[in-house]
Amino acid sequence: MSAISFRPHSLKSFFRKWKKELIPPRILDKYLFGEFFKIFIGTVILLTGIMLLSLVNDNMRNFTTTKAPRYHVALFLVYSLPKIISTTVVSMSLMFSICFTVGQFSVNKELVSMMAAGVSFFRIVAPLILFGILMWIVMLFATELIVRPVNKLAKIEHDTLTEGMGTLANSVYQFHVKGKEGFYYLYFYDPDKDEINGGFNYIRLRPDGSPETVISSLKAKYNYETKLWKMKTVEEWHFDNDLKLSSQESFVEKEYELPEDPAYFKVPAGSVEEMNLFQLKEEEKRRIQKGLSYGDVLTEKHSVFALPMMTIIVTLIGTIAGYFTKKTAGVASLGITIGVVLIYYIFNSAGKSLGENGVIPPFVGVWITPGLFLGLCFWMFRRMNL
Repeated sequence: MSAISFRPHSLKSFFRKWKKELIPPRILDKYLFGEFFKIFIGTVILLTGIMLLSLVNDNMRNFTTTKAPRYHVALFLVYSLPKIISTTVVSMSLMFSICFTVGQFSVNKELVSMMAAGVSFFRIVAPLILFGILMWIVMLFATELIVRPVNKLAKIEHDTLTEGMGTLANSVYQFHVKGKEGFYYLYFYDPDKDEINGGFNYIRLRPDGSPETVISSLKAKYNYETKLWKMKTVEEWHFDNDLKLSSQESFVEKEYELPEDPAYFKVPAGSVEEMNLFQLKEEEKRRIQKGLSYGDVLTEKHSVFALPMMTIIVTLIGTIAGYFTKKTAGVASLGITIGVVLIYYIFNSAGKSLGENGVIPPFVGVWITPGLFLGLCFWMFRRMNL
């Protein structure tokens, strides 16, 4: 009983202590944070410009050959900015600026002077760590409320720019899906012409799951007035309860009434990167209903919380790396930032890929990299008595 009452008391004492330490900010906090923030803003602007130029270079062919009005190019670039900033720029800028600031203090012996005055290293960098935690919260909400909806707008502008270039956005190739009464196997569904070409196969099942009828046609088009599928070059097979072929017929053209209309085969939601948590939940239900794999949906649901956590990780690593910087802070900070971010993204991409493909649980695939890096950070803080 005493342990239960002790924990809230300890938690209150902890927050009360740090509130007293940090509010109002001391001269040291203002000095350190002021130096850091100037570098952070400058790095964000610089990296955003570099990433934007890279995006322009990657899409130069689309920009120069598009038949769409030129303002769509500008809209595509503007709508791409939130994703660029949230996925790459913020984390790299945060790590570089923290590592550079702490490293510069270390090189100039200012860090040693502060610690000699009785201020612990953790207390010195506490404003930077709090800023990293704040950025995690900001990125979490910004990704949900701004980045994901704008990703969809960027996709629309990209489709507008590439329209008529031989690309087939939102088309369906060799698609198999579960319906209300059976399974569909489509070769190519063209949403513009609203028809299926190359092959339309349907297996109607009995309540016990055995096949009752198989319909195979070369081409199919839906009539919205009669609500019938008009198929051409049709083969029709019927099976009895013993799964023996009872009849086989061929038709040049025939109409069928099937439970699903063309909307069932369209790509309704786009990429999982464009969906918020509620849309991801609906997409999961939709895929389960249609018998489709949904590993990427589960992975993305966890990534909503895990990916922004990188801001905390790079903050902790940046403070540790800056502490041990003994030479030129700028060169060391740049090298450490590139190395850490690159390794993090390699590990994170590998984990997500394994989770999406069902090799490991999606939860493990997404959280293994943040957990590994956070554990390493806490171990280094304790090991080195920082």
